[in-house]
Amino acid sequence: MQEHGTCFNIAHIEHGSEIYGPGKRFVIWFQGCSLACPGCWNKSMWSFEPCNLVEREKLLHEILAYSELDGLTVLGGEPLEQAHNLYWLLTSLQEKNVSVMLYTGYQMDEIKNDNLKSKICEMADILVSGRYKEDERDLNLKWRGSRNQILLVQNEIYNDLDLDDGTNQVEITIDEFGTINVLGYPDDDLCSIL
Repeated sequence: MQEHGTCFNIAHIEHGSEIYGPGKRFVIWFQGCSLACPGCWNKSMWSFEPCNLVEREKLLHEILAYSELDGLTVLGGEPLEQAHNLYWLLTSLQEKNVSVMLYTGYQMDEIKNDNLKSKICEMADILVSGRYKEDERDLNLKWRGSRNQILLVQNEIYNDLDLDDGTNQVEITIDEFGTINVLGYPDDDLCSIL
């Protein structure tokens, strides 16, 4: 684990994304991943060097201040490699009834063999687990990049979700400096025109 005291090492934050879980979500990409899956879309998030250190209290207030919040989604990098702060954050959000969707590259057996990772994953309303496998890439999966990844709905409020709709969603955002961000699982044709 690579932790920075009570600060999160954050690669990117997106306010109001509609492709990383149900509804409008506050999405956080964590910086740092030791899993290094071949073909990973987020290789720039593998390094554990500090990217954007954010005090956890400040991040919590920023999440709760987002007025259109339907939930929080965390991915990366690898969120479970900042487990102590993530556990604190999810515990704080649970007290406020904020829905959480968690992406992790760890397999279920790895999670179950680690008490803290297990507790964190149990707190997620929706959990996506498993390494990204380039040879199992499938652009027709909802909220996953490869067929081996497991999608678990762990809260009955999401029992009516259609998880087999075959929708691959992509968001394109342009910030105030004209920087284009492509979010989701774009195909090679879309990437070539951007």
